[in-house]
Amino acid sequence: MSLFVVILYFLFAVAGLGLFGRGLVMMSATQRLDARIARGLTTETLANRRIATVPTFLAARGRDRDEIVQKLQQAGFHGEQAIERFLLLRLVATAVTLVAMLVVSRLAWDGFFAKPLVLFLVPACVYLGSKRALIVTAKARERAITAEFPFLLDILLMMLESGISLDQCFRVIARDEAGTVPHLNRSLVVLVQDLDRGMDYDTALNRWAVRIAVPGAKDLAALFLQGLFQGVELSPALRQFVREFTERRIAVAREAMGKIAVKLVVVMILFFMPALFIVVGGPPVTSLFDTMKAMRR
Repeated sequence: MSLFVVILYFLFAVAGLGLFGRGLVMMSATQRLDARIARGLTTETLANRRIATVPTFLAARGRDRDEIVQKLQQAGFHGEQAIERFLLLRLVATAVTLVAMLVVSRLAWDGFFAKPLVLFLVPACVYLGSKRALIVTAKARERAITAEFPFLLDILLMMLESGISLDQCFRVIARDEAGTVPHLNRSLVVLVQDLDRGMDYDTALNRWAVRIAVPGAKDLAALFLQGLFQGVELSPALRQFVREFTERRIAVAREAMGKIAVKLVVVMILFFMPALFIVVGGPPVTSLFDTMKAMRR
């Protein structure tokens, strides 16, 4: 197999993953557009709106479907149609990759099915890699939100201690703190919009916790509800949440450091150990060969 063909394999595989990533971006844009259009549509109209669904025999089922739905929520994609869009985009990316590999097979080996194993492996990698890319996206968003929570709670603490109500705190942060907590700011903007449309605090805060989709968000929403309706003092509990999210962020940093150490060990084994073996074992092996040549003479 020539170097040119190998490079073509790599480029088409990257192109398939790029198409999947572009699909995720388009899904996010569609979601934001749906949220804007929803302001002027009735509930019945939204319920009747559907996109092309995935065939039943290709749809995710059981535990796999539940995991995909959970990861989509953690990645910031919500709504009943999110999983349908994801499955459809995954199938489209796989089909495009298969067609591309057929073209490469025809050009490189003079036959569409000259290399059936390659035709199977590359689209399969795209199909399986799409879910892996979703998991990576969900983890990245979770890390970003977890890192922003201490700053958000510190801002809330300062505002509450200065005498501002919790509702006004939400509105001020949604309006003025887009640069400080960008991920949480977007969710607070939606929360304020829900409240302005007349949604009750219980439903709006529960929707906010679902959109955040990180451990501790539902507990924090329940605390806000207690502060709004029962007059519970929020400052001590918020300080506890600040410590919890800070410790979680430190744990993530320690985990990343541990992974770096493992990667360095692998790098050392691959690049340092062969050189060490050559330096240490080279002279004895050379002397052994010289001795064997002298004995033959």
